Amino acid sequence: MSQAMVAFETVGLIVKPHLTDITAYLTALAEWFVGRGCRVVGETPSAHLLPPTVTVLPSSDLAAQVGLVVVIGGDGTMIYAARLLGARDVPVLGVNYGYLGYLTEYTPETVYEALERIFAGDIHTDVRMKLEATVERQGEPRLTAQAVNDCVVTKSMLARLVPIECRIGGQFVSIFHADGLIIATPTGSTAYSLSAGGPIVHPTMQAIVITPICPHTLTNRPLVVPDTSEIELRLTTERGPFNVEDVFLTFDGQTGCAVEPEDRVLIRKSASVLKLIEPAGKDYFRLLRDKLKWGNG
Repeated sequence: MSQAMVAFETVGLIVKPHLTDITAYLTALAEWFVGRGCRVVGETPSAHLLPPTVTVLPSSDLAAQVGLVVVIGGDGTMIYAARLLGARDVPVLGVNYGYLGYLTEYTPETVYEALERIFAGDIHTDVRMKLEATVERQGEPRLTAQAVNDCVVTKSMLARLVPIECRIGGQFVSIFHADGLIIATPTGSTAYSLSAGGPIVHPTMQAIVITPICPHTLTNRPLVVPDTSEIELRLTTERGPFNVEDVFLTFDGQTGCAVEPEDRVLIRKSASVLKLIEPAGKDYFRLLRDKLKWGNG
């Protein structure tokens, strides 16, 4: 049975603004979409890179209108795109112009073959879970944000170890005396969590990873808990007061806020996901070997 053709009325190009020598590539890519009846839109921050065939919109308008997104950059650009799309259930294709490329898996040359398959109805998506964190201050929500990789409570460069009380589902786990604590998705297990000694978790797993950063007690080890867990973090004051600017909560290392001792940080699985368009016959373990420089013997 033949597959139905897929039509995307509006396609969004999210481009890393600092790329150079890319306008010719973007011109060809936009013309490919226009030739198939698509309206192509881009963001204001990358307007200087976009050809005239691309309509430039404010970022929020782009996120609201697109039916397909092509991200051109690295994993940081993909994470930005996921945050921009928020709860919108839009497939995203990543073209790697970055360094690692765990999430942006296509090259500028292979993307056209993938697009031909997508427009022919042959779409394979890899659904990645996200985290949602809420900071409560005096019982009122102060900030809520999402993360694809991780939510991190960390100290400033000159601050002392941070005592972080951790509860899961209301049950006390431990007080981590550390430089910080990483709460990561399976996708984020190969990011900051990995460099802090956390485990590699297959991205299709439904789990959350808790990794202390340089813990004072060496028996404080990373934990892997179900994705249904609600994680509550609170700074303790058992060793005296904190400077408000000493401790921060960051989301994927891109946005964040200061955290005070009386704040509650509640982290749970987000109701929204990131839908990555994956290559046909994708081999996750080959990706690990390539990116982490494992031996192939």
